[in-house]
Amino acid sequence: MSKKRKYLFISIAFFVLGIILSYTYRQYIYKNNIFDFHFADTIGNLVAVPSAVCFFLAISRKDEKLEYLVGKIVLIFIGYEFLGLLGIHGVFDWYDIIATIFSGIITYFILKRTMKEEKQLDLKIK
Repeated sequence: MSKKRKYLFISIAFFVLGIILSYTYRQYIYKNNIFDFHFADTIGNLVAVPSAVCFFLAISRKDEKLEYLVGKIVLIFIGYEFLGLLGIHGVFDWYDIIATIFSGIITYFILKRTMKEEKQLDLKIK
């Protein structure tokens, strides 16, 4: 499987995971009034960052530094959250911003390590 297809598959998997958790886990937590440290509230933000990063890695035609790509996506999602203050969409929530930053950091380190291992494997094969 090519790297682009792998990233597209991962992106779709995170997207679907977010939808499934939003319609199952979130509903269960709200219905039973369970405190889960705001995980149910921030599912969308937690899965959106890796999904978007992997999607752009899959469709990008140029090589961009991973830290810039993750940083841009995190800033876009934070900017989108601030639109809630203007009443353009939903409501503003600090927990969503924290989840976006946390997800960006985790996504960066996991992808950085994965890419490093892929590069080492490519060198061994050649």
